[in-house]
Amino acid sequence: MKRYYFILIGLLISGITSAQSVDDVLRYSRQNYSGTARSTAMGGAFGALGGDFSSLSINPAGIAVYRTSEFTFTPSVEYTKSTNSGYSENKTSFAIGNVGFVSTYIPRLAPEKGWQNINFGIGYNRVANFNRQGFLFNLDSPGSLLDHWADMANGTAPDDLYVFEDKLAYDNYLINPDDNLFYQSVLFDGDRMDQQKYIDEKGYIGEYLLSFGANYSHKLYIGATLGIQDVYYKSTTTYMESSVPGNITSLQDFIFREYLRTSGVGVNFKLGIIYKPTQNLRLGLALHTPTYYSLDDRYDTFVDSQFDTANANGFPEDGEAYHGFNSEAVSRVSYKLQTTARAIFSGAYTFGKKGVISADLELVDYSSAEFDDNSNGDYTNTNQEISNSYQSTANIRVGGEYRVAPNFSLRAGYAHIGNPYNTQINESYNTYSGGFGFKQNNFFFDMAYQYKQYDENFVLYPTSPDNVTLNNKNHQVRMTFGFKF
Repeated sequence: MKRYYFILIGLLISGITSAQSVDDVLRYSRQNYSGTARSTAMGGAFGALGGDFSSLSINPAGIAVYRTSEFTFTPSVEYTKSTNSGYSENKTSFAIGNVGFVSTYIPRLAPEKGWQNINFGIGYNRVANFNRQGFLFNLDSPGSLLDHWADMANGTAPDDLYVFEDKLAYDNYLINPDDNLFYQSVLFDGDRMDQQKYIDEKGYIGEYLLSFGANYSHKLYIGATLGIQDVYYKSTTTYMESSVPGNITSLQDFIFREYLRTSGVGVNFKLGIIYKPTQNLRLGLALHTPTYYSLDDRYDTFVDSQFDTANANGFPEDGEAYHGFNSEAVSRVSYKLQTTARAIFSGAYTFGKKGVISADLELVDYSSAEFDDNSNGDYTNTNQEISNSYQSTANIRVGGEYRVAPNFSLRAGYAHIGNPYNTQINESYNTYSGGFGFKQNNFFFDMAYQYKQYDENFVLYPTSPDNVTLNNKNHQVRMTFGFKF
């Protein structure tokens, strides 16, 4: 009842030979607004503050707060440790979190009231990182993926089996039919299997921005952003079952490998305002359209099985070689996905030049996302599954900054990302962050650290009676180099 459960069930529901599923919606809808180190350190709470390039992805009105032109560059490093029953997998990745340029135009004879400056921005913010490795295992299990494949195949002629799963199992002698097309696995009653699954995920979503904003009387700031998102995702999952000593079956082990690679582009549009009712108080509102993706998938599955060699009496002899079988299925498909719209309400209060506190409330309805039926096949059942699986939720981000000295500031932040599921699954999580900023003349340097911990509950295959928990700990460091001119 987690990620890969949804991938498999989604395939069966939709009846298409590809990997589009309800899980894709969550992968491409959950985004992290922390392009720069300053934004990361303050929990991404920049909807009412502005003046930071990350705000162009949150509330475009933030570009209108700039009073000077600016260039920023943010390299980052992430380290993720995923642990199951004491066994852990670690993954380190390096990325460009942000590259941005803002140009400010201030009229030479700007009036005391009215339009004060017009700003343009262009650049890049990374809004999602998919890099992770995990290892799951379940020893001495009475169940097997072979039982699930046999149930899938029942009543279907061998040539008509689902080519990405039960057809491969049939080709590898793992399930066999009788005359009535009732399939059984090669396991006998009482046979037990050791099960393990290795997950390797890579990829990102980067958003290229083109923004415009204007400042009216230093009271009202408006802005708009056109976002073009670049998507790359690659996942390889390797599932293996091994026969335990004492089993009757001649099956020694089998491997089921899934490979998914997704690439494409998406486009969205954002509008925002920031209003200052008093000199110290700022209120913000931003509306984001859904992101409209055009995506291409390559989906491969592979099955390999190993059996004992039998002697004249029908039993394997020590030291004899295995009989091996393997087969593979490949699919390529293009499709369109519409993620969810969102609204962000923000507030910030400044304490003169000494500090600021800021908070954002983001409302997202994941159940409104959908695949385009006109792009490839009929997604009616999958879209209904999206509506049934997800819900509206709220994300809360809070941050603060304190200026210790004229050129040095300390920052801290917290974010709570709400649970997108309306089932028993809970994928909410918290992030904690901190950092500092230093500036000298026209140069500034910011550093941030962010920590996130979350658990994921998996079943190793649909209908498995056993749940496995994967604990993830993510550490992220970002450094922003900036120049004002």
